[in-house]
Amino acid sequence: MKNDYFENDSADSKRSKRKKKKKERKALKGFMVFLAMVVVGLAVFVGTVKFLSPDFDFSSFVPKPAYTFFDEKIMGHTTTTTTQKTTVTTTETTTAEPTTAERIDYLEFEEFKMNTERQGNAMGNLMNGGQVATDYSYIYHIASSGIYRMNPETEDYSRIYETKNKLSSLNLRGDFLYFVDETAHELLKLQKGSSEPAHIAKDVKLAYVYDNKIFYVTTNNEICYTSIDKMSPVTLYSSGSSEMRLVGISLNRVFFAVKNTAGKIDYLTVELDDKTGAAAPFRDSDEGTDSKLVMENGFMYYYKPNTDGSYSVCRQKFGSKEEVTLAEDSDGSCYIEVDGNRLFYPEFKENKFMLTEINMNSGDSRYLMTINDVQREHQLRYFHSYQYDFVIGKTAENGKDIYRAGCVYTGSTHFMKFNKGTWTY
Repeated sequence: MKNDYFENDSADSKRSKRKKKKKERKALKGFMVFLAMVVVGLAVFVGTVKFLSPDFDFSSFVPKPAYTFFDEKIMGHTTTTTTQKTTVTTTETTTAEPTTAERIDYLEFEEFKMNTERQGNAMGNLMNGGQVATDYSYIYHIASSGIYRMNPETEDYSRIYETKNKLSSLNLRGDFLYFVDETAHELLKLQKGSSEPAHIAKDVKLAYVYDNKIFYVTTNNEICYTSIDKMSPVTLYSSGSSEMRLVGISLNRVFFAVKNTAGKIDYLTVELDDKTGAAAPFRDSDEGTDSKLVMENGFMYYYKPNTDGSYSVCRQKFGSKEEVTLAEDSDGSCYIEVDGNRLFYPEFKENKFMLTEINMNSGDSRYLMTINDVQREHQLRYFHSYQYDFVIGKTAENGKDIYRAGCVYTGSTHFMKFNKGTWTY
């Protein structure tokens, strides 16, 4: 038999305990709500102050443990200490004088693994004026009346772009021709099959296309590049009033020459991703003479003066001290051009301008074209383009105009002449 008294007493005790716990939970809940309101209010206050005054420092008003707890747990920040590198960028850098940057005279040869099929033109060709280029189906050449296209198999030709302006820096890449209008100082692109070019950049004097980038030098002596797709120009370096020219590129760098205030030619390089405008020397300066240095696929090609007034044609691998002399009889008038294992350079003998080819593997050489009655101070330039070689210019300052092309498979005296828009033998 159950004792009702003790049973009721036990129930009352349990109810009393539950009531007490309920009050405790209610009080705790009220405290938590109050605390939450305080936290939210404090967070809103801090956020508002930080928005109005981002640099305001709360740590000086709050004990460090409490501030750290709030900053980490409530605001989600961390107190890990990091060192930030501050980079100062400028829109123009005039560091044509010898730079204090560390000299760069060695790079892994992987840096120079270029694909010649993605090259708009050879560097030497562009430095000579860039008047001829090829896509290996057609040869395109610049004349006084515009741009012409020639079929190397049939020698049929036609004018594809008409202008009286002086053009240069002809590059071919994909479905487009890229070139510089020297009269207007504009970098233009022309789609194959179209007769109206599109504007890319202004104040340009030389351009070089590789892969999906266009590298160009401005009339203000800035070296820039832009993506073919995005057309967002980036200025890599400015030499101010000192004359600048392009030397070559690697996968991640641009190499260029600057004529400094002392008349020397400094050879500098800058990384494509460097936005500071800093440059480093990669070679000793030329003093007294211009070696006409050009770079192709990690090899430097240049002239060295001889005692008899002629020039030796030299080659040096970037990062190597070994210099190879390929020829000793150039007049040094044109930039050296390279196509695979073949090198092209000019000779001048007995009032004759002779375009010469050297096989750099065998050392064999031959004359590709000879122009007679030429003065030493001639203004002739040559352009190698696939199966044809061109010589364009004047025999002297006020001499005879020359515009000739010859096939590499024919003799040096068998060539075509171009005059008033017409090719003739």
